[in-house]
Amino acid sequence: MRNAFLSPICGSVLAPLMLAGLLLAGCAGGSRARSPRPVPIIYDTDIGTDVDDAGALAILHVLADRGEARILAAMSANSGRWSAPAIDVINTYYGRGDLPIGSSRTGPDDEMWYRDVVPAFPHDLADGRAAPEAVGLYREILAAQPDHSVTIVVVGWLTNMAGLLSSASDENSPLDGKALVAAKVKELVVMGGSWPNNEGEGEYNFHMDGAAAHKVASDWPGKIMFTGLGRDVMTGARLMAEETNAQPVRAFYSKFLEANNVPARSSWDLIAVLYAVRELGDCFSAATDGRCVTREDGSNTWVPGPAASHGYLVYRMPPGDLAAMIDELMVAPPAR
Repeated sequence: MRNAFLSPICGSVLAPLMLAGLLLAGCAGGSRARSPRPVPIIYDTDIGTDVDDAGALAILHVLADRGEARILAAMSANSGRWSAPAIDVINTYYGRGDLPIGSSRTGPDDEMWYRDVVPAFPHDLADGRAAPEAVGLYREILAAQPDHSVTIVVVGWLTNMAGLLSSASDENSPLDGKALVAAKVKELVVMGGSWPNNEGEGEYNFHMDGAAAHKVASDWPGKIMFTGLGRDVMTGARLMAEETNAQPVRAFYSKFLEANNVPARSSWDLIAVLYAVRELGDCFSAATDGRCVTREDGSNTWVPGPAASHGYLVYRMPPGDLAAMIDELMVAPPAR
């Protein structure tokens, strides 16, 4: 799905509304009815393999600037040379260069739009392979948070989540990984899967680590919202048109769009972040009458049944309006 760079723009995906029970609350346009406290977020990304990861981290920072989110850390699902430094570049641009950054110890090499851009912008982390190991950093951060408070949003493969579930007790917590997640995590937001079903070769984020996707869908001890939307929500063109500050996210998009000869990019990862912070409301509805079953080839099936702990998003707002909302966030300058 996400690696189909030149896929056509699709129409709104509304058919799943006929298949599912719906929940409504939270993301009221550009100014939702905000919760009294910012949402504590850990952002987990395969940055370095696509450009919407950079856009998603950018809007997360803007939402944090507006008091809607509190970023606890950012994690890279792959150990590419430039992946964690790319996160550091974006964090630094938005005035949060001291945020913890973790990295897995596996994954493919970064694409050229990261290799070419990262060195041009301020950052401290010179090599992603020198970043702290992600699972250990997850345990350290989660152990220090209030119970049932943290939202984790994963916009890449689920390698770090599977590792966290399998982790043993340590100096940070006497709880094993599954118990630590059950105690500390409010919701896991997963940008992955094709909904309601994918019986082909598997959606990209699931396919890249099918065993991890299968483990997380089967064993996660709490709520999971699978997003999967965004192919027809095209963003980034306004970022290119408005020559504001020489900012890194604009540079990443410029390199990507030029390399693929397209005017804009689908917004899978940005939608996941938008939901993680603002929840449902005017933007989305959620199918909740069943659960996700994944296979190790990366395919997935939604199995109807009683409402459980799984859900997947469907559009409530027209994709064009959603794109305009996201573009507005993408071009916002740092508050710091």
